[in-house]
Amino acid sequence: MICLFMGSLLFLTDLLTAHELKTVRTAAFRLLQRALHRRALKRPKGRSPEEWFMGSTRESLNCHGAFSGSLAGRRFPSTPEGPHAFVLLLVLVIVMLASMVAASVLYLLRSEKTASATGVSGEQAWAAAMSGVYQAMRIASRSPSDPTPWQDNAAAFKNQLVVDDGANQWYFSVYSCNDPGAAPIRFGLNDEASRINVTHTEATVLERVPNLTPALAQALVDYAPTVRSSVPGSTNEPLFTTLTNSVSAPDRKLACLDELLGVPGFTGALLYGEDANLNGNLDPGEDDGDASPPPDNQDAQLEPGLRSLLTVFSYDLNVRDDGQPRLNLNDSKADLSNLELPEGVLTYLEAMRRQGQKLAHPADLLEASGKFKDETGAVKDFSSGVGKAELPLLLDRCSATNETRLIGRVNLNTAPAKVLAALPGIDATLAEAIVSARVSLSEDARRTPAWLYQEGLVTADSFKKLAPLLTTRSYQFHFHVLAYGVPAGTYRVIEAVIDTAAQPPAILFLRDLTRLGLPIGMDTIKEPARQTEASNE
Repeated sequence: MICLFMGSLLFLTDLLTAHELKTVRTAAFRLLQRALHRRALKRPKGRSPEEWFMGSTRESLNCHGAFSGSLAGRRFPSTPEGPHAFVLLLVLVIVMLASMVAASVLYLLRSEKTASATGVSGEQAWAAAMSGVYQAMRIASRSPSDPTPWQDNAAAFKNQLVVDDGANQWYFSVYSCNDPGAAPIRFGLNDEASRINVTHTEATVLERVPNLTPALAQALVDYAPTVRSSVPGSTNEPLFTTLTNSVSAPDRKLACLDELLGVPGFTGALLYGEDANLNGNLDPGEDDGDASPPPDNQDAQLEPGLRSLLTVFSYDLNVRDDGQPRLNLNDSKADLSNLELPEGVLTYLEAMRRQGQKLAHPADLLEASGKFKDETGAVKDFSSGVGKAELPLLLDRCSATNETRLIGRVNLNTAPAKVLAALPGIDATLAEAIVSARVSLSEDARRTPAWLYQEGLVTADSFKKLAPLLTTRSYQFHFHVLAYGVPAGTYRVIEAVIDTAAQPPAILFLRDLTRLGLPIGMDTIKEPARQTEASNE
C-alpha cells in the first residue's frame, strides 16, 4: 500500500514536469473526472479546465511548501483559493484504501479456499475411518466363537482402499494394541470378553488384577453399587468423546472405562499406564523414567495400564451355538426331551425337579450324584451321567436362567494370562498353562469352556466354580482405525467399541484421537503409494 501511495506521488511529479504540459494536464483532469464519476467540475468562467486544475494544484503545493524548488520560476495562472487542490490527493487515498480492501478480500478468499480444502480432506478422512469401523463390524459378526477372522487379519484390515477421488486415494487400517512383549500393534480387533467387566465383578476378584489394591477394588465397587445388576452398553446410549466424566448420581452406570478416573484413587497413570497418547507404541517420552511425563520404569516395554485388563462392555448371549435360545433347566415346564442328552442325564434332572432342587449353572451336573425320590416315592441314589463326553453339549444347550444377556463372562479362548489369573481358583501357573493349551485346540473343542476340564487342567469341582464366569464367544470389540489420504497425508485416528450381538450391530463408543498424533509410522502410510507406483510401472 505504501508503494502504491509513493508511486502515485511520483506520478504527480512527472505530471507537473512533463514536456507536453497542456496535453498531460488535460488528460489528467479528464481522468480525474471519470474517477469521481462526475460530468464536470466547477471552474471560473473564462478558464479552461487544465488552467483551473493546475492553478489549484500550484496553490495547494505552495501553501504546504512541497516541490518549492522544482516549481520556482514557473508561471501558473492565478486562481481563487479553495479546497479543490486536495481532490487528487483524496483520489489517491481512496485508491489506496480500495487496494487494501481488495487485497484483504483476496486473502480471505484464499483462506476460505484453503480452509474448505482442509475441511473436505478432513471429512473424507473421517468417512474413510468410519468405513474401517463398518468393516470391523462385518468381519467380527461372522463367528463369535472363532477369533481367526478378526483377531489378526492384515489382509482384511491393513491399508484397505476406500475410494480414489481423483486428488487422493483414501485408505484405512484397523489395528489393536498387543500385550507387552509382543509387536506393538496387530491389524485386528481386541474382544472385550477377554477382559474383566468391572460392572459385574466382586471386589475379591478385582483385587487380584495387577495394580488394583484391595482399597482400590473396594472403592470401585462402592463408587457404582447399582452397576452389579445393570446392563452396560445399551445401543441407545450416546457416543462418548471425553476423557473423564466423574458421575456423582447415586444410581450410576459406568459408560466407558475413562469414567474410572472419577473413582477415588484412580489416576491417569493407573488407567493408561505408560501409553499417554494411546497409540500402542513405546515412544521416546514413554521410556525415559522421570525425565518427561508420563512416568515409566525404563524397561523398554510399554505398560498399557488397567485399560488393557478391564472393560464395561462385555456380555454373552444366552443362546446355543446355532443361535437358538438355551433351555432353562430350572424351568419346571421346560421340555427336556429335545436336549439330545443321554437318558441318564434326563432321569437325574427329573429326580431333581421332584425334589424341587435348582441349579446355579448347568456345570453343577458334572460328575454329580445324589439321593432323590423316584416315581414311587422311594429314595434312591442317582448319578447325573455327565462326564467329559457329555459336558460340551450340556453347556451349549442348557442354562440355569432366563436372562438373555450374561454380563461379564470372560472368554477362555482369548483372555490373557493376567486376566485368567484374576479368576477364582486360577493362579499364574495355571493361567499360563491354559494359554498354552488352547493353541492346539480344534475348532469344535473351542466352542464351549468344557475343554478346560477335558484337557485335565482343572478338577470337576474347580470347573463348577469357574464355569459361571466363563464363555468362549465374543460379541463386543475394541480397536483403532487410522484413515489417510495419499498423497495428501491427511489422516484421522478414531477409537471404537462395537457390539455385534445387537441387531443390527451397534457402535457403543467412539472417540477421535487425531489430536494425539500419528499412531503408526509414515512408512505404513506411504506403503499404498509405493504399491500403486509399482503396479503402474
